[in-house]
Amino acid sequence: MARSPFDRQRPTITIVQSLAVASYFGVSLAVSVVLGFLAGQWVDGRLNTGIIFTLIGVLLGLVAAITSAVRLYRATLDKSAAEWRARGTRSAPDVTDENDDGDDS
Repeated sequence: MARSPFDRQRPTITIVQSLAVASYFGVSLAVSVVLGFLAGQWVDGRLNTGIIFTLIGVLLGLVAAITSAVRLYRATLDKSAAEWRARGTRSAPDVTDENDDGDDS
């Protein structure tokens, strides 16, 4: 059965954290691809190789941006999970059996 999005049984990240990861990915993607493109253009101009190094630079920039965004997302999710666990241990009620007389037999 599918879980409700309002189910608090597992840690989730907030909307603000999601927007931060998404905006970071967008900026990181743009900067990495542009830098890869410019570096590739420079190398292609020096070696007269056409567009080979430009394509390699763009692909390396794309891989770098995706890797960086995945690391940030995992760190954000780990932090959220740690906060969720800390909140759960503070508010957990002390559950005792009223019929327990201390005898294990």
